[in-house]
Amino acid sequence: MRIAIATDFYSPWIGGPATFIENLCAYLTGTSHHVEVIAPSHTGRPGIERRDGLIIHRLPTVPLPVGHNLRAGIHPGAARAALLAARPDVVQLHHPFPICAAVSRAALRAQIPVVAINHTIPECSLYGLRSTPVIYPLGVRAFGRYLVRFLRRANAIATPTATAARLLAAIGLARPIEVISNGVDTERFRPAADKRAARARFGLPDRPILLYTGRLDAEKDMPTLIRAAARAFAQRDGTDGVDAQLVIGGEGTERPRLERLVAELGMAGRTTFPGYLPAADLPLLYQAADLYCMASAVELQSITTLEALACGLPVVAANAGALPELVHHGENGLLAAPGDVAAFASAMAAILSRPERAAALGRLGRARAETHSLGVVAHRHVGLLERTAQGSAARAGTA
Repeated sequence: MRIAIATDFYSPWIGGPATFIENLCAYLTGTSHHVEVIAPSHTGRPGIERRDGLIIHRLPTVPLPVGHNLRAGIHPGAARAALLAARPDVVQLHHPFPICAAVSRAALRAQIPVVAINHTIPECSLYGLRSTPVIYPLGVRAFGRYLVRFLRRANAIATPTATAARLLAAIGLARPIEVISNGVDTERFRPAADKRAARARFGLPDRPILLYTGRLDAEKDMPTLIRAAARAFAQRDGTDGVDAQLVIGGEGTERPRLERLVAELGMAGRTTFPGYLPAADLPLLYQAADLYCMASAVELQSITTLEALACGLPVVAANAGALPELVHHGENGLLAAPGDVAAFASAMAAILSRPERAAALGRLGRARAETHSLGVVAHRHVGLLERTAQGSAARAGTA
C-alpha cells in the first residue's frame, strides 16, 4: 500500500504530532508499505529529502509571528503536486492548517481516500488569545466550526484519546471517531539501569530530579510548575523542603520568561535548562529523573507524559484534558487542579520525599505505558488506513 502522510508540523519542529508521525514512519518503513511525507520546509525553500527509506516532500513556507520557529505552507499548488507525485492509495492528514487543508482538497478532487488524525481543539490552538474577552470566545466557536467541516471531508477520523473524541462530539462532529493512542516506543524509553550515570551525562547534581520536557509555550502552563517546585523545595513552617533539582528540557517562545521567573523565585541554582536534545539523548534525560510533571490543562494526550511513564517515572499532572486517562491518581502518579500551585507543590513533595512510593508508582506507570507501545498503536493505524483504502476501492468498483 502506498501511503501519503500530510502534516503542518514536522521535524525539526518540537511537538507531540511531529513525534507521533516520525515514530509511525519509522515503523512503516520497516514494512512492505511505501510512505511519503508532505511537510513544511524549515528553511522556507521547497525540496525533497530521502531519509532512512522515507521520502519527504518539503513545501515552501513563510515564518509565523507566533510560536517557536513555526512556519506556514503558502502554496496550495505545491501541496497538490506533492500528493500527485506520491501516488498514494490513501492519505493520512494530521492538522486542519494550510498544508493539510490543501492536501485534503486535492485528495477529494483526485478521489483518494483520506484518514484524518485530530491532534487539536480550539482551546489549545487559540490558547494565546484566552485573555481577550471578546476575540477568544468568538475565535473558539469559529475555529470549532471550521475543524468540524475539515474533519467531515475525511473518509475516516481518529484521535488519540476518548477525551478528545468527546470534545470533538461536543463541538458538533457527528461522525464515528476511532480512538487510537499516539503511542510510545517502549524499547527506547525504558526505566534507568543507573540514574547516576544518566545524571552525569547531562552534568546534573546527584539529587532527586523533577523533570519537564517538551515545548515551552504558553499552553503548557510552566509558571504553575515552576512556582510549585519552588514551594516544594523551600523551607516552610520550620520544615525542610525537598532537596531536589528542577530540569526543564525543550525550547519555545516562553523560555526567556521562564528563566526570569526562575531567577525571581531564587531557583536559579536549583533549576537546569538543557534546551532541545537530540532524539538519541532524550531517553537518558527521563532516566536521570525521579518525577515528571505536566501542568497543562489542554492536553489531548501528551506524548512526553507517555515517554515519562515508559521510563518508569511517577507523574504529577493537571486533572484536566486527557491527562487523567494516563495518570490515575494514587496509582501511577498524582493529579492536581489546573493552576493550583499549592496542590502541585504538595503532590511533588509527597512523591519526591518518599523514594519507595515513587518507585511503586513508577512500576505501575511503566505497565500502563506498555499498553500504548508503538508496535500495537502503529498496527492499529495501519489497519485503519488499509480499511479506508479498501473501502474506497470497493465503492469505486461498484460505481
